[in-house]
Amino acid sequence: MKYPGILTAMLAALIAASTPPVAAHHSTMFFDINSEIVHENVTVVDFLVANPHGVLIYVVTDDDGNEVQWQAELPSGNFTRRGGISASMLSPGDRLPIVVGWPGVPGLVRENTSRLKSMEFPNGDVATFTGVSAALARAAEQP
Repeated sequence: MKYPGILTAMLAALIAASTPPVAAHHSTMFFDINSEIVHENVTVVDFLVANPHGVLIYVVTDDDGNEVQWQAELPSGNFTRRGGISASMLSPGDRLPIVVGWPGVPGLVRENTSRLKSMEFPNGDVATFTGVSAALARAAEQP
């Protein structure tokens, strides 16, 4: 063959064009985006802003008075920090008035797992999340 480099480049381009986009990694198929789970007065166990995904681990009291631990997935640490949210904003033992998430689909994720949609800080600031972004609205700036 006279031009093996060109053939290799064309084959690589064909393979790259036929693969799903990177955004597929942030698929919502593992979470029920048609419903929300709202937890009030939660206690932070851990808050990690990291790659590939951050996580908020917290405890909430259920209707029977039992403490139940939940894990809420955040976007990547890069997206979360760009949105103005850092790991130093929460510490174990901190209380959050409201945490809202999309619940995990049973059988696809661990029990008591969600994708974090929003959380309110004690000072009234609100953080909102998607699979690929985060934003912090300061209480003083909210209408």
